[in-house]
Amino acid sequence: MAKRIATRAKPGEKSPIALYAPYNGPAPPIPQGVLRPFLPFLPHPETAAPAQPPRPDLPPPPAGFTRTYHATPAAYPKELKQATGTSSRLPSPFRKTELGENATKEERGKRMTDETLDLIRQRTEATEWSLDEAKAAAPPGLWLAAERWRRDKPTGGVTLVCTHANGLHKEVGSYAVCSAGNVTIDEIWLLDDTNHGASLDLNAGKLGPAQSWIDDSRDVLNFVQHVLPRVTDDAEWHLRWGAATASGRPRAVIGMGHSFGGNALVQAAHARPDLFAGLFLVDPMTPNHFVDHAAAAKDPIGSYYMVPAAEAYKLLRDSPFFQPWADSIFDLYISHGIVPVDYSKPDGDVTLATPSWCEGAVFCEPEGLGLGWAKLKSLKVPAAFVMAGDATATMGPEKTREMVWRSALARNEKIVDAGHLVIQERPVDTADALWRFLSTLSAGKWGASSEEIRAEYAAAAPPRASL
Repeated sequence: MAKRIATRAKPGEKSPIALYAPYNGPAPPIPQGVLRPFLPFLPHPETAAPAQPPRPDLPPPPAGFTRTYHATPAAYPKELKQATGTSSRLPSPFRKTELGENATKEERGKRMTDETLDLIRQRTEATEWSLDEAKAAAPPGLWLAAERWRRDKPTGGVTLVCTHANGLHKEVGSYAVCSAGNVTIDEIWLLDDTNHGASLDLNAGKLGPAQSWIDDSRDVLNFVQHVLPRVTDDAEWHLRWGAATASGRPRAVIGMGHSFGGNALVQAAHARPDLFAGLFLVDPMTPNHFVDHAAAAKDPIGSYYMVPAAEAYKLLRDSPFFQPWADSIFDLYISHGIVPVDYSKPDGDVTLATPSWCEGAVFCEPEGLGLGWAKLKSLKVPAAFVMAGDATATMGPEKTREMVWRSALARNEKIVDAGHLVIQERPVDTADALWRFLSTLSAGKWGASSEEIRAEYAAAAPPRASL
């Protein structure tokens, strides 16, 4: 285990960096049936993308880049029959009882418990169907909201495909990639999960009550394999799906994922390692553990269901959940994570862009963590783990240490003063780690084998200058 550096960074200062020393202990066996193949892709059935939802302006991208917004087809069909349905952002499909303003704490607690149990039950009973069954049912196709930063004069650099943590949205990771130093990046794609952020607007009336982390992985793989190769410099709002991958310019794709978004990238790269040049994983949810279903009942922000816009900022900023966040990231969360209940009344009541029922559907996935952990063992691409100093989310220091060394081509750093929401709390430190990752990789100094990397780490003392 890496030695913790005692001093704590003050706001505006950089956090100390530590390492997890190589793990050489035993690992539990992978349960039978876990490493099953993905459901194959079919062409996306929708001929036109939904209209672009209104969103506030963002700070400009780095000089020399142009920002555009897109709707990209999600994987089709979904792994679960119940992944599609008739739900939208509001109301929650799990809300059976409305309570008045004078409801007691006990009444609110009982309603939350009842909704959580219903959510867990529906996910547990959801059907993993066959391709033939999906073809016969012909469910609607879903969409991902995407933000693209394209270098105006490409230099042959890498393409970053970025995925976010549960309950958040694509914009809150933009600061880290915006500040990634002078390493050549030609293109950045920030993706909202199908039931998060702006994707909820694109999928209004089409969402189901259940979500599989396999489908989140398939969404990423579908984008990299079937959409990205066809994207041109002047791509329109609606990105097109294609069976062939020969058209378009070649790209060296780096996946950057936080929390469950990191899990999605691990599973996608495990399925098609030839499509990824590497992974940058920020406190990924890939420990050897199955999710605690009770977590859905501990949603830290779900209680802010609908409030007047003028009150939202203070309510959230005063919450212990948000207090460690950097101001720049919190402002992005407010501008894009809070949306009007009625877009025609922008000064009226607001609600979460990603409602608590969607966040809960992710938490209630029974096998997502274990799938990510199992697939790390045979992951064939370079993987950088940037971990929180507080290892609670990844099941403690020892399980985290085993996890970050499970992949053969893995390196790791630990941002000592960060909790699980590393990107939100320490965006500058995350950006520095991304710069080290890309620099080490592009310089050919990553290491060709597990033995070579482990020997280097065994001899190193923190802090270090490369990842």
